[in-house]
Amino acid sequence: MAATDVIEKPEPRRPLTSEVAERALDVLICFIGADGELGVSEIARRLNIDKSSVHRFLVALKRKGFVVDNPRTRRYGLGYRALELSRALTLQMNLEQQAFPYLRELRDAIGETAGLSVRVGNKRVHVAQIESTHEIRRTIHIGLPLPLHLGANGKVLLAFLPPEQRESLLALSLADGPTLTPEAFDALHRELDTTARDGYSITEGERVPGSRSMAAPVWTWQQDVIAILVSGPEGRFSRRVAVAAAPLLLDVARRLTRQLGGQPASSQASALRAAP
Repeated sequence: MAATDVIEKPEPRRPLTSEVAERALDVLICFIGADGELGVSEIARRLNIDKSSVHRFLVALKRKGFVVDNPRTRRYGLGYRALELSRALTLQMNLEQQAFPYLRELRDAIGETAGLSVRVGNKRVHVAQIESTHEIRRTIHIGLPLPLHLGANGKVLLAFLPPEQRESLLALSLADGPTLTPEAFDALHRELDTTARDGYSITEGERVPGSRSMAAPVWTWQQDVIAILVSGPEGRFSRRVAVAAAPLLLDVARRLTRQLGGQPASSQASALRAAP
């Protein structure tokens, strides 16, 4: 080989798991715009992959509820999970638009960053915020999955779920660590019970040291629970300030619930009447 010859290195292969995930999504995307059900052979032809691979992907998607099979035609169609994704996207887009005036009201009245969070599986995700005008302020990371059991908004999203669902999601969230001592586990349960009773939660630095957050539940027209929150540096947003702002937060949460066609829980209505 001549000294000037260049040996081309092959492109590094992506992890196999990434390729498998992409292929599974390709199969799911085939149903977009499809005129009814699709068969294994048709999907294989569209994607130029073998039928056995298509069948494996369909079995996995069916197991997760994204597709359903028709025993009579031996063809597949979209499942309820696909509908849930569509509903979640519609809800998120609608939420941001309708929540904006209420977040601005909280930001302007309290002076701290206001935001909105939803539950995605066993995580919480911020979907909207209006930042404080202070130079030193909390900034919420939109779209970042965070532990469900940490933070005021996460506790709100857990506290107002049916007991069995709450315990199941709490176990999944705690499984990601860190491990809680029995005393801390009991304290967390007491805090969730208190949040459900009082209608809101206040936490100090559970995920971000030096911060304080407060949150209250909002219900959508389908009675899904979301969390409206206010967060700021603990030096300025003291517990005294947060407690004093609780009646406003509860009132805004109640009005946003009405705006979204939801029905406030009895605990929230009681907390609003009892707030100082």
